[in-house]
Amino acid sequence: MKTILSLVLLATVAVVDTLPAQAQSFQPLQGVEAIAQATPMVSQAEEFVSLLADGEFNQALQKYDAIARENITSETLETTWQDLVAKSGDFQEIVSTETVPGEEQDVVLLTTRFEQDTVVLFVIFDEEQQINSFTY
Repeated sequence: MKTILSLVLLATVAVVDTLPAQAQSFQPLQGVEAIAQATPMVSQAEEFVSLLADGEFNQALQKYDAIARENITSETLETTWQDLVAKSGDFQEIVSTETVPGEEQDVVLLTTRFEQDTVVLFVIFDEEQQINSFTY
């Protein structure tokens, strides 16, 4: 019995002894790096939603990339936002954000609170981190 206990104790000491060396060789995951890089997109998405909520549809349109601006008008943005407000009530706040990286596009998901509902908004960014689509 003493031999088994000694072996268990020795194995525990050996494992614990290697922990500091392993902790020092920690490398950040790519996901963490992606989140750090996503911060400017989150800020842009939050600003975009704030512009929509404030009725600044022309300024919101300027956040789109050049190609998207050829196909979208400020009136389209206004109609989309007003439809959302009609369904969910007045905009209250952004509750949380999440970035989903993709190969050619990244998506910022904004969980938002409206007067009558919680809605997830999708702001899609191109490779140059410019908005090219918005939906809910």
